[in-house]
Amino acid sequence: MHTTRITVRFGETDMAGHVNNAVYLSYLEEARLNFLQDILQISEFPLILASAHLDFIRQVFFPDRVTIETGICRIGQSSIDMVHQLYSDSQHVLALNSLVTLVFFDYAAQKPAPVPLDWRSKFESQWTAPPQSRTR
Repeated sequence: MHTTRITVRFGETDMAGHVNNAVYLSYLEEARLNFLQDILQISEFPLILASAHLDFIRQVFFPDRVTIETGICRIGQSSIDMVHQLYSDSQHVLALNSLVTLVFFDYAAQKPAPVPLDWRSKFESQWTAPPQSRTR
C-alpha cells in the first residue's frame, strides 16, 4: 500500500477539539493525488470522485500526525475503487476506513472513459482488500 503522512493543523479541529469530519475528505484527496502521482507518474488527473464512504473509528486531535495507507481493491471498465486506511500516529490506532470510487472521465466528451490499459497493471501492483465496515 502507498503511504502519505499529514500533520493535523489547529484550524482543522472543531469545538469538540478533534479533527472535523469534513476535513478527512481533504486528507484522503491528498493521499489519492500522492498515490496517483507516485504510481502513475502523471500530473493531470482525468478522474472524478463518484462516491466516498467513510467509517469513523477513533477521534484524531491536534497536534497529531496521521498516516494514510492507500490501495486499489477494484478495477472496472471506467472506474476504480480505492481503499484508504487512516492511522493516528500518536495513538497508534486505525482511526478511519474509507472506500472511494473514481470514474475516468473524458472532459471533452463529458462522459466516462475506459481505464487506460497501461494504468491497469500499475494499479494491480497496488492491490489490497476492501475495508471491513464496523458493525454498530
